[in-house]
Amino acid sequence: MAFVFSPSNMSTYKQCPRRFQAQSITKELPWRASEQKSRGTLVHSCMERALQRGFEDVVQWPENVNTQYVQTVVSNAREMLKLPGVKLYTEHEMCLTNAWKPTGWWDSDAYLRAKADAIIVAPGEMVAIIDTKTGKVWDRDAFQLRVECLIAKYIFGVDKAKWIYWYVDSGETVSGDIDLEAGLYGVEDILTLMRDMTASINSNYFPAKRNRFCRFCDLKDKPGACGL
Repeated sequence: MAFVFSPSNMSTYKQCPRRFQAQSITKELPWRASEQKSRGTLVHSCMERALQRGFEDVVQWPENVNTQYVQTVVSNAREMLKLPGVKLYTEHEMCLTNAWKPTGWWDSDAYLRAKADAIIVAPGEMVAIIDTKTGKVWDRDAFQLRVECLIAKYIFGVDKAKWIYWYVDSGETVSGDIDLEAGLYGVEDILTLMRDMTASINSNYFPAKRNRFCRFCDLKDKPGACGL
């Protein structure tokens, strides 16, 4: 199978091509779950259950979750499902070929894929793509969800999308709209990044890029790193 793009590996390349190489190409850095990631998995599981069955169906929420906020956003989302034809998808896998055609997650022609926390689809009208975050608000670029909006355009055949981040600890919402009906102008940076990544992979050129995470990087003592 050829290299498959995802919001995660694209974000890593943006941060540092050398780290991307170590994680996704050479596999020098094996994936391991941190305590923070483990808590995030538990929060996502509770949110999935609440969206599917209702807030009250979750007996115990993880510590520090703003349950009043969660109850409000979940109830609002579930109200949308009462409208004719509207459907909910949770932990939904979406995958495209390089011809922008839907394909299976593990199929040999997979090219771009992402797993959405929640998607609410009004057929022929719009999609709402929701991502649950813990901690404080930081992702105002909406890179991950804009990638998912791009994929959703071809999966569901809907050009208009709303991306939404639910920060369940701080009780804040960050959202925006994207319209791809007239072209892919709202995701041009994503397409450019994919071209840059392809060039790096083909040329085996992955320069280190200094960023605020360098001092915590597992590569800091390895060849080709920034040396911080």
